[in-house]
Amino acid sequence: MCLTGWAQAQGPSEAEVRALLARVEAEVEIDPRRALATARSASALARRSGDLALLREAEIEACDALALVDAPAAIAEADRGLEVARKADDSKSAAGFHSCRGYALDLHGKPAEAALEYEAAVDAAERAESKSALADALAMRGESRHYHGRYDDAIADLNRAHALTVELGLRSGQRYSLNAIANVYSDENVGEYDKAIAYYRQLLRQDQAAGFRRGEATAHFNIAAALEMKNELDAALAEYRRAMEIDTELDNRAAVAESERSIGALLTKQGKAGEALPWIDRAMARFVESGDDESIARCRLTRARALLAVGRQREAAADLGAAERHFRANANPRYLVKVYETLADVHAASGEWRQAYEASMAYRAAQTQLERRAREEQTSRLRVQFDTAKKEQENRALLIENAHRGEALRNAERVRSLQRLTILLGAALFVLLGATALQQLNRGRRLKRLAMTDELTGLPNRRGILDFLDRALNDARATGTPLAVVAFDIDHFKRINDMHGHHGGDRALRSIAEIVLRGLPEGARVGRMGGEEFLAVLPGTDEAHAHALAETLREAVSGAGFEGFAPGERVTISLGLAGAGAGEDVETLLRRADGALYRAKHEGRDRTVAG
Repeated sequence: MCLTGWAQAQGPSEAEVRALLARVEAEVEIDPRRALATARSASALARRSGDLALLREAEIEACDALALVDAPAAIAEADRGLEVARKADDSKSAAGFHSCRGYALDLHGKPAEAALEYEAAVDAAERAESKSALADALAMRGESRHYHGRYDDAIADLNRAHALTVELGLRSGQRYSLNAIANVYSDENVGEYDKAIAYYRQLLRQDQAAGFRRGEATAHFNIAAALEMKNELDAALAEYRRAMEIDTELDNRAAVAESERSIGALLTKQGKAGEALPWIDRAMARFVESGDDESIARCRLTRARALLAVGRQREAAADLGAAERHFRANANPRYLVKVYETLADVHAASGEWRQAYEASMAYRAAQTQLERRAREEQTSRLRVQFDTAKKEQENRALLIENAHRGEALRNAERVRSLQRLTILLGAALFVLLGATALQQLNRGRRLKRLAMTDELTGLPNRRGILDFLDRALNDARATGTPLAVVAFDIDHFKRINDMHGHHGGDRALRSIAEIVLRGLPEGARVGRMGGEEFLAVLPGTDEAHAHALAETLREAVSGAGFEGFAPGERVTISLGLAGAGAGEDVETLLRRADGALYRAKHEGRDRTVAG
């Protein structure tokens, strides 16, 4: 047989298959359908080659590309691949198919189910001891954890994924994990917007240079989202429109719908809710057409805010009810917080004070659940880190001991040398651990300050002021001294935003925060609970003195002038106060203060009511 005939009998080579897989990686950024066709060709070649492991690798690439084209079909394909991987006892392939299944579920609006797949993918990749599969699985799980509000765990996963992709020289993986890290920095609960934008612009330049139009659109969208969080709304709108233009050219309907929803949300913030609603309705129609339940729920939340702004409270309440059912079923406190916050505003705008109060309590419960989850995750993570470090130290000690014994049998002088080396290594390890601990301590302190501070006003945020209240209430019980709280918010804040835009509303929030801060006695503290609602904690103050102080603050706000407001245009606040009773906990005390605040609203605003 001639050499050519022999080569043909052997079938396609691994190099031919891998060349096609490399093309898939580049094409998926430009045209997912073309990438899918190339991946199918790679699968066909791998099947002819008889290399079953290579065939499963090609089928994973095809599954990933299919997810972007037809998510339900990709879920079914992942199921078939998992069955084959299990029969072959191939943990690496199982990790890839779990990741694909999770990605398809995410795109199909089922994030809770997707999260389970990402956990399974990480477990399978670690069993296979495959760094490349682990990098993929960690990146996907990190994004999922970010979506569910697990910020520290998300950063930990994404940093590990990025380190692995750098070690392996996987450029596309580096871009993916870097983008995901920037997304976490851009989250409102992290607030590192400038850092996120710098990452996004770096990725945008890379995508433009490589001709990756899909990645370019994603970068524009992410820059827009970060600019929006910085309240640079005009610049954000231009970036959203650019992202939508590119995605429209690419016929990426899901991404177009998300841009439309985001543009609608931004226009609502600019006081243009009437202009926003058609954008949101177009996005909703696209999400309904694709059957994306998760995006439908988020779009309902966006539309509810716009409907509230134009006075259509009943329709807004209906959208929020549907969104609440979805997010509750998926155990997503991050979005439940947003639903209840908006629902309280809807009921308040309708004069339904009891329902507004109940929604406010639901908001507080969801926020508490989110914070409790964050604390539990941090505790578990620190315990695992400690146990891991302890085990590593024990292993090192055992290795050193064994080395000493062996060397003692052979040469006493070498034992002494090893002992000296051990001491030096121990000292170096001690210095390294000390430096690491100091770095972690400083980072922890910085993160704690960020987590406890409201970015707009500089006051303690909800978490910070409630932490102060908890400590103050414990001190009051221990010392037998009085303590009072004053819950207050800005009257007709929506009207302020409508008349002066969100920049004007932000100025009002900052000005009132400064006025109240100046008027508080020593030892007292005020924090922003969210939106236009604040809480003042007054240690050592009984209810009568708290009432007098509240009236002083109310008059100071009412008599103040605000930048950009017309002469004589008054801004007022309503206040509800409560003195701590014997044995009363934080939740009960706040409930009484909130109840008093709602009565102050109901009785005409610009007044103080005791609860």
